[in-house]
Amino acid sequence: MIVSQYPHFYEDKEGKKHRNMLQVEVEEARMKGSFPADGSVMIRIQDEESQKAFKMTPQEALQLGEELKEVAKELLKQKRELWKQKAKH
Repeated sequence: MIVSQYPHFYEDKEGKKHRNMLQVEVEEARMKGSFPADGSVMIRIQDEESQKAFKMTPQEALQLGEELKEVAKELLKQKRELWKQKAKH
């Protein structure tokens, strides 16, 4: 099941327009025989020519999510500091 899609539009050096897509898919947890089995999270990256996918356990997806969150917070902090420095000049 597709949970979300993040399109990215850009122009290459020659000015040609392109689109990439990052897609998040989920396979729900289910019973496998008489035991519960984890679901999975799949990250799929597509462009005009190909697609690649990376399948993760719920634990791996949580770890990646936390890492992305921390990296993004740090980048935003750096940007705020740059704005502060600019304001002083």
